[in-house]
Amino acid sequence: MDNQKDIQLFRDFFENHGWQLKWEDERPVREAKYKNVSDIGLHVATAKSLESLNGQVYCHQHEAISRYLSGANIAVTTTTASGKTLIFNTCAIETLCRNPNARIAAIYPLKALANEQENRWRNAVHDAGLDIKVGRIDGDVKPLERRIKLLKSCRVLVFTPDILHAWLFLTISSAPVQEFLRNLSMVILDEAHTYSGVFGSNSAFLFRRILHTNAKLGGKVRFIASSATMSDPQRHMKQLVGEDFEVIDSEFDTSPQRKLHTFYVDPPKTHDLLGVVSDLIHFSAIHTERQSITFVDSRKQTEYLATILDRKLQEAEEDDEETLVISKLKELQIYPYRSGYEADDRQLIQSKLQSGKLRGVVSTSALEMGIDLPYLTLGIIQGIPRSATSYFQRVGRVGRQQDGIVIVINNGSVMSESVFREPERIHSLPLIQSALYLHNPRIQYIHAMCLARQGGEDEIVCNAVGSDADPFASNVDVPADFEKLCKSERIGELTNEFQTMKSQAGDDPYHTFPLRDLDMQFKVEMRHGPNQFTLGSLSYGQVMREAYPGAVYYYQTKAYRVVRIRKAQRTIDVRAEKRYFTSPKMLPTLILPNLTTDNIYQDVQFGSLRVIECAMQIGEALVGFKERRGSNEIDIDYPLRSELGFYYDAPKFARYMFTSGVLFDHPALLRPQVKCDAIARVIYEAFLMTVPFEPQDINAGDDKHRSSREGIKEGARFTCVYDQTYGSLRLTSRLMDESILRGVLKLAVEIGEASDMFALNAESIGTLQEMASDSQIEPKRMETSAVITIDSQYVKIIKPGSYGVDVKKDNEEFIVDAVFFNPQLGELAYRGKHITEQKKADHENKFHGKTSIIVSVSSVQPLEGESTIGYYNYETGEIVDTILEPGEF
Repeated sequence: MDNQKDIQLFRDFFENHGWQLKWEDERPVREAKYKNVSDIGLHVATAKSLESLNGQVYCHQHEAISRYLSGANIAVTTTTASGKTLIFNTCAIETLCRNPNARIAAIYPLKALANEQENRWRNAVHDAGLDIKVGRIDGDVKPLERRIKLLKSCRVLVFTPDILHAWLFLTISSAPVQEFLRNLSMVILDEAHTYSGVFGSNSAFLFRRILHTNAKLGGKVRFIASSATMSDPQRHMKQLVGEDFEVIDSEFDTSPQRKLHTFYVDPPKTHDLLGVVSDLIHFSAIHTERQSITFVDSRKQTEYLATILDRKLQEAEEDDEETLVISKLKELQIYPYRSGYEADDRQLIQSKLQSGKLRGVVSTSALEMGIDLPYLTLGIIQGIPRSATSYFQRVGRVGRQQDGIVIVINNGSVMSESVFREPERIHSLPLIQSALYLHNPRIQYIHAMCLARQGGEDEIVCNAVGSDADPFASNVDVPADFEKLCKSERIGELTNEFQTMKSQAGDDPYHTFPLRDLDMQFKVEMRHGPNQFTLGSLSYGQVMREAYPGAVYYYQTKAYRVVRIRKAQRTIDVRAEKRYFTSPKMLPTLILPNLTTDNIYQDVQFGSLRVIECAMQIGEALVGFKERRGSNEIDIDYPLRSELGFYYDAPKFARYMFTSGVLFDHPALLRPQVKCDAIARVIYEAFLMTVPFEPQDINAGDDKHRSSREGIKEGARFTCVYDQTYGSLRLTSRLMDESILRGVLKLAVEIGEASDMFALNAESIGTLQEMASDSQIEPKRMETSAVITIDSQYVKIIKPGSYGVDVKKDNEEFIVDAVFFNPQLGELAYRGKHITEQKKADHENKFHGKTSIIVSVSSVQPLEGESTIGYYNYETGEIVDTILEPGEF
């Protein structure tokens, strides 16, 4: 393959098709540096496994192996393709040779990685000449008896974190599971930078549960991890595992690199971006022999772009390729790849990529990591990612065995525009930062149930070793509030929210609460005659974007119509549909900050700028969707008409979430013509450019205060950046750091002045400038008011005619018709109906009289500033708007 010839070919393509080549860059060849392992004192079998290398390893590999075998936990953060697997294998084989009872758990964050690495582990053990079995246990390994058999017979086991949580700890009463955990000597964590957000925070407690049970069973386990380059990896690993780590970073890296040529290009402005990117991929597939990978931002873009390419390539060549296992992928030359695919679909794509049989793949960040794809020689990156970690992971997929070419396309995002204006910024992109939060009460309680409930992991292990399980105690480094919660769980002293979670979990919190999302999960299903097909899984947030009532949902380039969402069953029914495209019609996001004393975390005044971190409720609602059929676009509103052939009879499809965020109050936001929503988006973009969290973990918006507080007027507008995670990870609290706040607002002004993306007018830019200027003033910490006590004869309620959200029914809106004391419940209750049942209830009312249901007052949460609040007098049954102070009449 002639790299220079293809470089010129792409230059000609750009010139002839209206692309603007902004600049080019070339990474030179780097020669490797080696060191012999003879000075480490390896076991003969370990040395044998390195015979093919003549005992010569990269210098950084030598350093990592030496430190681990000296007793340290190790994190390796060198570049992509720098030989991290060899470090794992060597340390593991040495551990197995030194301790005949040792077991190794190699944990990979994705099934795709686990599948591939299983074979690598087998090869490593074979090269060492050891008679040791290697196995893999994940959700695809069935029946359950086979998992136990693998656990008993294999000394090296490959896992995903999910299977450890959902199966291994669920079956901890089994003797083989306890034996495995007792002898567990080494845990390998690959791609440790991906343990972030909800998944990372859940996994942090999972790893502490491993340490807890291993220690109580008499074991001593150590960790070795790999990670992409990230900010402060030592701190990240300490948070993730609760143990200290030594880091081997890029300064130690002595691995070789191939030559890589990079183009930075502006696409033609005359066509839509997906269309011109598909032209580029199509050109490379027809005119070069390169296997390509194209990175896009979203699951939807992955499917849409692959669909466009499918049409083009089938028009260009009528090719009788071998019939593929999955009928929907027949004749496809460019495959889509994203999270949420079924196992067979995922494995087929991976095997085709790894064998070099595909023209290319269009992927989200799902293929940034781990899986070895040796034939990729062309990378197309649509838009500059927000972090250097993500950018270099994508670039690192290309040119592992041959010289490569990367094309970086300006997609018009804030980050792309910033880099394309100042090319040197590509070298100063921020590294990804740890986004772990171990104080989210919902996350804590999930693991408190698993570990500390009556009959839970701790009690089972204590009984196995003959120790006393009460009171609960742990020698592992866990947050103090988590240990306190574990003790409360053991004795049954729980808040109402935790009682609700406990009733949802029953005896199986492991499957009720998966590691990946605190949100509920939906399975997409299609029935065809007696057969049923599963077409991926979605979180509630993804349902709001991709598979809402009536949406056209794409899976493997095939279109499906959402005909019904069954919330109680967590399923979405679909049927085959033509290749139409839909987009949701969203109401403005409802942001309800809770400014009561106990819910304000930080409150700081910078001159006229007030910045408050507090608890808040977020409401998102769809009222219909737009549908594009060829050149025609139609508007469809909820409730859906029956003649459409798909079902939804409520006026909106809504989701409420309890979280936290940071709100900005400033007098300038009240001025006419100021675009508060655009200001919120600019601050959001500036925040993510400064602290590159995952975009889906954070959001922004604007709203108005619905009640007056000290220094805040009812009706005053504010902007807000908030956590998208239910219960909050408090990621946005970083904005309360004075240096970060000032840097974010300064950058927001620069973006507002330079970018046309947000259509900021002069008044809005002026407001941003004033906010940034005020942030430089010496801050004043605001005092919170004293808590107001309520007379015990009164209880705060939602008044009839208003509404709240039912926390026991997935936060669905509940309309209150009446408030009364219910002797069956033994407490105050509401009579009313959920919004999805209102139409049905109204219909029944015409024929059968009033229809309503009864729920306890404690189950329905008022929406701060939105619900109409009153006070119920227990003695008289009267509802009043306010409570009289003593002595008032």
